[in-house]
Amino acid sequence: MNYGTMHNHQGSIPAEPEAAVGIILCSRPEESILLIKRNENEHDPWSGHYAFPGGRKENRDATIYQTCIREVREETGIILEPETLQQTCAPARAGRNVEAPILVQPYVFRLAEQPAITIEEKEIDRHVWLAVGAFKDLSKHRLAEPLPSMIRPVFPIDDYFIWGFTYGLLCRFLGVDQGLVSA
Repeated sequence: MNYGTMHNHQGSIPAEPEAAVGIILCSRPEESILLIKRNENEHDPWSGHYAFPGGRKENRDATIYQTCIREVREETGIILEPETLQQTCAPARAGRNVEAPILVQPYVFRLAEQPAITIEEKEIDRHVWLAVGAFKDLSKHRLAEPLPSMIRPVFPIDDYFIWGFTYGLLCRFLGVDQGLVSA
């Protein structure tokens, strides 16, 4: 799979990625992608959202790739080996609806099987394995109002839905045309 290019046409964002996420793709038991659900936190603009494991670069990270590896390990307990890196995607902007959007560097990792997950309970509520086939089925997508007066395409999952940055990244990565989503 090839991830499409992300172009920035709105707002000012940094020239270099400030954060990284790991798109962890597993082949068995079915083709699936790991998502985490962030804890509720009034100081976190992505509070309660489904997301890819990842986070902001820290001083101890020599590269943005090292940020991704560290954050995935801290949030999920998964130790990603270099040979599992499948693709470095184009950086993408996150936080279009917050004061200070950031540039995020996505990396795609392929694992043969779903590993055991140990979530970091301070930041993460739970994890889910999103079936790729289910996400590619447009009949399962909806239009919803994630924030007041904001109608967006979403993918329902458990008691919430995937939307925003994570939804857009999944659509581009999996070749789903979010413009075809209807109520």
